[in-house]
Amino acid sequence: MNITLEEIIRRKIQFHQDNKILDTHENKGYISGYIEILDDINMSEDDFINKYLKVLKSLDVMFENYDESMGDIDELSAYNNAIVDILRLLDEKYLYASSWDSDLDNL
Repeated sequence: MNITLEEIIRRKIQFHQDNKILDTHENKGYISGYIEILDDINMSEDDFINKYLKVLKSLDVMFENYDESMGDIDELSAYNNAIVDILRLLDEKYLYASSWDSDLDNL
């Protein structure tokens, strides 16, 4: 069997569906992020990165202005982490928020 990015994402989804380590909100956030990414897996790499850098930037603003009416912070954080997790597989620099701005400036 060849390991593809799609297979890795499916395994991550399965882990969070079966996971009893993290709380329900965290698992839900990870699952939401991974499923959304899975839907976009056939985008070009540039389009994929651009889309998810914009999502991360939007989430960053949400975190700065967070209040409880916006939903569970653990779920939002896990959704954010799922996106970063996959972007960093494409390029390790996406682990660091400082690279998001510089790459978005080049869009």
